Amino acid sequence: MKIPILLYHALFHKTIRKEKYALSGEDFERQMHYLAENGFQSLSLDDFWRSQNHTEPDRKGVVITFDDGNLSDYSIAFPILKKYGFTATFFVTVNWIGTENYVTWLHLKVMVSENMSIQSHSLSHSFLSDINPRDLYKELSESKNLLEGNLNIPVTYLSLPGGFCSKKVFRMAKDLTYRGVCTSMPGLNTLNSQTREFVILNRFLITRETSLNHFKAIIDKDRKYIASQKTHYYCKLGMKKILGSKRYYKIWSTFFRE
Repeated sequence: MKIPILLYHALFHKTIRKEKYALSGEDFERQMHYLAENGFQSLSLDDFWRSQNHTEPDRKGVVITFDDGNLSDYSIAFPILKKYGFTATFFVTVNWIGTENYVTWLHLKVMVSENMSIQSHSLSHSFLSDINPRDLYKELSESKNLLEGNLNIPVTYLSLPGGFCSKKVFRMAKDLTYRGVCTSMPGLNTLNSQTREFVILNRFLITRETSLNHFKAIIDKDRKYIASQKTHYYCKLGMKKILGSKRYYKIWSTFFRE
């Protein structure tokens, strides 16, 4: 079964955010409406994991994820998801919980009670491929332990801050019993017995520049559009390698963040 995983960040209603990755709540609702109208069902990452045991043909499934833990996860995304009967996975930067414009522990507990999944986006949003093993262990283990302890849930998935990854990050995540790591590389995901132990998952980034037609192309698994997204991703990846993560992020921040 091939499934698209969608990646969102902040949503906004009235005050337009300058971040390229921010999306209006109205556009997000239009996308959820399209999924509901066309018979799609939202899957958790664990649902997707278990689906490998099914012999049924591809069903209309999609995984919805959010990164960072923005306050809009609770104030905008959560009500819309409930309206359409969908669930989502929210990757939270643990040190940002309770700070300005980010979710609180109470928000997260309410979301968990409504079947939303809360998972790790690290402790401090450090670029994990850049830090030493001791700090990497802290980022992955403490974020996991704090989420599990405060929310009484299993935390088995990690989302990579900034999309920066390396083999050492994957090895550490696996050693710490994470079941999988979500990247920002576009592409469909197929789970089978060979990948059950630990998975590296692709996600399609959804931003204000993602038109409804582009959204439909992702959901409908349009090969040509997916190939174009992969080409764009590899161009960015090449720039990251040339400039280094810090310089690349500084340039990106200058043009695309508030």
